[in-house]
Amino acid sequence: MRTALLLGLFASLGVASGDERPNIVFMLSDDHTSQAWSCYGGRLADYAQTPNIDRLAREGVRLENAFCVNSICVPSRASILTGQYSHINQVRHLSDGLDPGRDNVAKRLRGAGYQTALVGKWHLKNPPSGFDYWNIIRGQGRYHDPILYEGDLDKPKTWKGRYSADVFTDLALDWLAGRADDRPFALMLHFKATHEPFQFPERLSHLYEGVTIPEPASLHWGTGPENSRVPGWPLAILTERMTGGSSHGGARLILDSEEPRAVRAATYQKFVKDFLRAGAAIDENIGRVLAYLDANDLTDNTLVIYTSDQGYFLGEHNYFDKRFMLEESLRMPFVARLPGAIPNGSVLNDIILNVDFAPTLMNFAGLPIPESVQGRSARKLLEGRVIEDWRDAMYYRYFSNSEPRPAHYGIRTHREKLIYYDGLEVEEGRLRWEYYDLAADPGENRNAYDDAPNKERIASLKRRLYALKNQLEDHE
Repeated sequence: MRTALLLGLFASLGVASGDERPNIVFMLSDDHTSQAWSCYGGRLADYAQTPNIDRLAREGVRLENAFCVNSICVPSRASILTGQYSHINQVRHLSDGLDPGRDNVAKRLRGAGYQTALVGKWHLKNPPSGFDYWNIIRGQGRYHDPILYEGDLDKPKTWKGRYSADVFTDLALDWLAGRADDRPFALMLHFKATHEPFQFPERLSHLYEGVTIPEPASLHWGTGPENSRVPGWPLAILTERMTGGSSHGGARLILDSEEPRAVRAATYQKFVKDFLRAGAAIDENIGRVLAYLDANDLTDNTLVIYTSDQGYFLGEHNYFDKRFMLEESLRMPFVARLPGAIPNGSVLNDIILNVDFAPTLMNFAGLPIPESVQGRSARKLLEGRVIEDWRDAMYYRYFSNSEPRPAHYGIRTHREKLIYYDGLEVEEGRLRWEYYDLAADPGENRNAYDDAPNKERIASLKRRLYALKNQLEDHE
């Protein structure tokens, strides 16, 4: 009787029932930028240890133009869950928390009969809502000896002698093993890596010994693109942190020279090697999840997604960290696999945003998309089909403001990008703007806002920017 009632309810909601609804495994990391994924073929492709991520790309789709709408951890995660921009879901800054009463994709899936679970990094301050089971770290948590909270933020448990990604995956697999077999599941597995200080398990400590990692072309330039007045977050800050203690990668940076170029080069080598080691630990655990699905005949009916909450600078422009609308920070690497639905080895160039993730998962689950969701389902695109009226431009806004990392908003099309730094402490006018022709300058090495041939294109972009801003109800 209960099964019949559920099937009737799903039918009334327009929800697919039974085996037609795929299981969902949504895996998310922190700052694991596309430069550090081998399948993206960048300068680190031969060094990144990501065979399991590469497998997902080979057996599914890789997104070339996935972007976040606010490149900072807490707001991006809120947008992923709610399908809303920061000014709508009220999570603008790192200090904000997601209201448990706000609608989210987990609540929708759970209401449609999915078994839901969240394991790992949450970072949204308030207790998670919409999950049958959750076991999370608070805030940034710890890489080693992680402290987790299962269903109650007042009841911690310390996992002595363990590495966070290994613990998270253990707990996720235990939940999968104990779930009911008669209903689909939606598991969110969120890794702490590769967030600074880029720590990794001891088993990976010898990876890259004696290896020199290629430097980005702009590593030894001045800070930021040419003609930019934005100080940014230079590698000198990492140098100070790495030489002052052992928190980064478990070993302090020892400098053989005080010559500025040598110092920056040494900082970069430690930085990128530790980052890649932390990324390798993620990949190992993704492999464990894929092996579980294979061993339990779940692969063919499980949508598997792996992405990062935003990108990250790995020395480009002499930067680390994220926040900016420049490509390395803005871009979200993303791979997805669902056998029989998503074409093997496909590459998608459409502009897909983190606000699209929630409606996409709902669509795969056969659910209607709530009117409160600002993103759109990209399911057809992932499946190799065409959506004729899909966006050809995106809106971005970073709200937090400081002198080195000022607040800004902007527009990116397939060809161009225009950024307005409303938090920049300069006189009103041209110095607040940056313009990049991504076809002519894909590395965004020079702000071309003042170049006369660009004036008409910039004027057109400004009109589109303000139209998008108004359309999305960002009136601040």
